[in-house]
Amino acid sequence: MRLNKIKLHFLALTGALTLGVSCMDDEGNYDYKDINEVEINAVSEDYTVERFTNLVINPEVKFSIDVDGAGEYSYRWVAVTDASGKQQATELGTTKNLDAVINLKPGEYIGYYFVTDEKTGIETQYDFNLEVINTTYEGWLVLSDTDQNPRVDMISLYNGEYQPFYDVFAENGLELSGEAKFMNCYTFTRNMTTGEIIYGVYVSTTGNGTTRVDPDTFEWSPEMRVSAEFQSPQPEDLELDALESPVGLSSFALVDNNVYFYNFSMQRAYSSPLNTIAGERFDVSPMMGKGYQTFAALYDTTNKRYVRAYRGAMYTMPASRSTKFNYNDTGMDLVYMTSNDYSGLKGNYVFSILKDPATSKHYLANFNIGNSSQTYYEEITGDEEAPFAQAEHIAINPVYGYIYYNIGSKVYRYDWTKVTPEVRLELDAGSDEITLLKFHDFAGEVNTSYVEMQNHLIVGRHDGIEGTLEFYDVQNLDNPLNLVSSYSGFGKVKSVAYRQR
Repeated sequence: MRLNKIKLHFLALTGALTLGVSCMDDEGNYDYKDINEVEINAVSEDYTVERFTNLVINPEVKFSIDVDGAGEYSYRWVAVTDASGKQQATELGTTKNLDAVINLKPGEYIGYYFVTDEKTGIETQYDFNLEVINTTYEGWLVLSDTDQNPRVDMISLYNGEYQPFYDVFAENGLELSGEAKFMNCYTFTRNMTTGEIIYGVYVSTTGNGTTRVDPDTFEWSPEMRVSAEFQSPQPEDLELDALESPVGLSSFALVDNNVYFYNFSMQRAYSSPLNTIAGERFDVSPMMGKGYQTFAALYDTTNKRYVRAYRGAMYTMPASRSTKFNYNDTGMDLVYMTSNDYSGLKGNYVFSILKDPATSKHYLANFNIGNSSQTYYEEITGDEEAPFAQAEHIAINPVYGYIYYNIGSKVYRYDWTKVTPEVRLELDAGSDEITLLKFHDFAGEVNTSYVEMQNHLIVGRHDGIEGTLEFYDVQNLDNPLNLVSSYSGFGKVKSVAYRQR
């Protein structure tokens, strides 16, 4: 049992008044009375409770004078959290025994149990550790199309293991409709009053547009629509084509051939499109190499050139760095572009795939957006049995640089790092439809488990009835993919994003 802390607020006040009188008329006649001390047992030092379930605590309370407990007492249970230095208290109950539904946000709290003797005003306090956990605290958010509407499920890190939980947005105030587009998660902004980081969990469908939901409860309200993040007028149900965050508290919104920029530290909201250089406006592709902290790479589809964005402005690529291909006049169409940690460049390594409209040949053009140096430029060859031109989904491994793509139910690997690039079959899903290929880019200083998962090829497949999500570890050289885990019960998986902690 912990040492109970007795608060004597009432007693101290009474003592002060008595002292004031005794100074005027002290006859040396004192009446000492024993305090009705309280002893609290059967309360543990640590409790863990799942959110939205009941926390039950039945304390044993003993009184030193009122041994039968027949006096008048009041009880109070309180949970306190320290949010960025500002304490916030929530009352859990006002009965001797606690049996209450805990709807606190997931996290760690200090719980307090107060027993007050109403006759004397003396309050006894017992404190304990309270951890509120959520079945949806951390893990993979899975956006699928179903026979009814788009649905969000979650492969949650729960009790130390990843487990699927379905329809986690149910009854959250947002009824998804239309077709599933994408999900994304990143640190969105900061509370100016408390300094607390506000995490963004975004979902986008053709029926709802793009919106945030509460990162802990998944609850939604209309003011969370992404259109509310724009200073410039936008449709209320604005549907973004893509949303990318190169680093915390900074992001790019891509829609209708335009790109907008948000940065908390610069106090800059989405406002005017960035895609203008020297007064000339041009269209940009929704695909980008988001980089890390410095430049982000975009593709000008009007002039068929690469451009770069930095701190809310758009620039041409330096002509002097066009050592392998012409940054400023490729003459080609962009087929795919992404950036990742390949070659130790922490998000700055950009992979792009171009198509020559005249010959239909495809070219892999790689560069470091951090310093604009070009690292690779060659035609994609050796794919006669699996023509890259027929690729449906594309994903590029951040460790070895392998390019994965599918044609129908077959997934292939293109290894451009070999002296003679080669294509090989990596996975045959039989009659299943491949609905997703992805490598997830974890944000910030990622922990060991995130580093491992960053190397996993994520494959979404659908057998005509339900969807399955598979995670394969990518191994070097000629080793095959290694299936790490598989989860079923989804719809047609269109997008996955990881809710980090």
